Amino acid sequence: MITHSSTTPHLLIVEDDPQMGTGLVLYLESEGFEVTLVSDGDEGLKKAVSLPGYDLIVLDAKLPGKSGFDILREMHTQGVDTPVLMLTGLGDHESKMHGYELGVDDYLTKPFSTEELLARVEAILRRTEEEKPDSEQVYHVGGLDVDLRTDTVTRDGEPVDLTDLEFRLLRYLVLHHGRTATREQILRDVWELPSNVETRTIDRHVNALRKVMDGEDEDTWAIKSVYGIGYKLVGVEEKQPEA
Repeated sequence: MITHSSTTPHLLIVEDDPQMGTGLVLYLESEGFEVTLVSDGDEGLKKAVSLPGYDLIVLDAKLPGKSGFDILREMHTQGVDTPVLMLTGLGDHESKMHGYELGVDDYLTKPFSTEELLARVEAILRRTEEEKPDSEQVYHVGGLDVDLRTDTVTRDGEPVDLTDLEFRLLRYLVLHHGRTATREQILRDVWELPSNVETRTIDRHVNALRKVMDGEDEDTWAIKSVYGIGYKLVGVEEKQPEA
């Protein structure tokens, strides 16, 4: 078994079989993981693309509502690159190839042993550890270059003047790009305020960032509004830092 770091890996299991889902939760928790279980595709997609995010998703192929393939496709459309281990009773080559084309990291065909599941989970986590968003990286989004090494933002090589809170908000959205950040999470993690504080300050700072980024309207803004929930940043690209 992997010796986990102080940050316990958090797994999302999307499985509609209650007996299997409960069994996987109990087993993986006994192996030192934090586990969240949902039983339908719609809720699975909602969890997959929202913060705080997961280190790995164990995803059944056949689900009520959206299928596992639908979830995988929509995740990648929204820029969420959480690794996925897909569970399926479909042992045919065509279904597996379809999953790999959509970006699944590994397949496990039912029935399977819990020991094999654990080995696959740990192998994926090892492979993806170095691919997590890097707080010492440079990112390009909305016409801006965001350098998290120096906490600076430029456009075409020229400095962009942001307030401290505007930069902290942009940095937060960059490091969680593709996922929806709720207002409560932004208040807590960026403003360091209790999540029950009512404020429209977030909107003003988002609008200030939009003004210095590319985009004329909701369709072209990099910072998308998620109605009634919060915001998410899309179209983020990693840049090769200059020496």
